[in-house]
Amino acid sequence: MNLNHLKALVKVVQTGSFKEAARHLNVSQPAITQRIQALEEYLKTRLLSKEADGVQLTSHGRTVYEASIQILSQWERVEEEVWGTKVKGRLTIGASTIPSEYVLPPLLKLYRSIYPDVKLQLRISGTNEVIRWLRDRTVDIAITGEPMTTEGVVSFPLAEDQMRIIIPIDYDWPTTIEKLDMLAETDWIMREPDSDTRRTLESYLIKSGIDVHRLSISGQVESTEAVIAAVEAGLGISAVSALAANKAVRLGGVKMVEIPEFSISRKFYCSFMEDQRNQSVISTFVQFLHEKSAI
Repeated sequence: MNLNHLKALVKVVQTGSFKEAARHLNVSQPAITQRIQALEEYLKTRLLSKEADGVQLTSHGRTVYEASIQILSQWERVEEEVWGTKVKGRLTIGASTIPSEYVLPPLLKLYRSIYPDVKLQLRISGTNEVIRWLRDRTVDIAITGEPMTTEGVVSFPLAEDQMRIIIPIDYDWPTTIEKLDMLAETDWIMREPDSDTRRTLESYLIKSGIDVHRLSISGQVESTEAVIAAVEAGLGISAVSALAANKAVRLGGVKMVEIPEFSISRKFYCSFMEDQRNQSVISTFVQFLHEKSAI
């Protein structure tokens, strides 16, 4: 049982509709159903019944509903006492491409369901630009593939990812490649030079004895989706986030090859200004990310 379960019950009763409750809480209708079911399973009793005139509370449901109103009200008072005010306002997040496309969306959706009075704005660019935004304080939070070491900035790991080699569907390559040397014998699609993905890849290849300056680069693009599209078109191979590669493979646009010697792991980091640590909107978001961190 958690507060979201109680909020779902209260909102269904107040609106008289699962659909309207979902809209008010910014979640899907199945999510509301699952929360009510989870609450009923926890309490081992039915809370709601569907009648001709709409959704009605059972006798136990009435007890739980009235208690939920009190619990949620008390929790609001706790937040007000801890933060000095209800958690509301605007939070601007700067993120590099991969975390903005594959890591943040489900987290932001969940955060909004918990703190509906916080207005979120997401700005996307390369890591260097995102870091500059944080230093200039034009964003409150930075999510990038590198931690910030600047004095006065706090960084912590948020998620971990692997890189995968993707190739066009019609490439006559085996699904497993034994030697890295093959990577130097074909055309490449690369991200822009200041991309985290490209820097990570080139650093790994250099350490593996491959001269990156001699790679045949047939295209240079500015997003992971553009990389995948170029590979799908047969313009070359590339290395992308496993999160992106798995999705592209499922859609049937590219193939993934395994190389036993090829192993690149990287982390994504959350950074914020230390002197803003106690601002309620930033504090709650940072605490939320700590709780949901995949590391």
